[in-house]
Amino acid sequence: MTQLKPAKRENMKNSEYVKSIVLDLLFTLLTCGLFNIWIQYRQIVTVNKMLNQEKYHFLLWLIFSIITVGLYHIYHEYIISEDIAKVVGREPGHDGIINLLLSVFALSWVADAIQQHHINEYYK
Repeated sequence: MTQLKPAKRENMKNSEYVKSIVLDLLFTLLTCGLFNIWIQYRQIVTVNKMLNQEKYHFLLWLIFSIITVGLYHIYHEYIISEDIAKVVGREPGHDGIINLLLSVFALSWVADAIQQHHINEYYK
């Protein structure tokens, strides 16, 4: 298991990674979920920055999610939630399981909102 090296937290106020959860949810609903693809891209870039490594790749996520008819996305929500929890100093396990269950019940947009909340806290 590799050790995570979180990004340095210098000068992170008003970061480009802090996003409006309300607008994300609104645009996701207005576009019948298509905006969530952009949210996934944005969160993959952000989490890679938080981890200081290129662990997640958008195109791989997209291809595997299509090939597996969304099953890979459920796994992705779990694993990315676990990494966010580790970086922000939360106890691993709870966030991943909650986001996994939300994704299983077709509420991955809620899981993304939770992830964005933790990302916003990290960069504020």
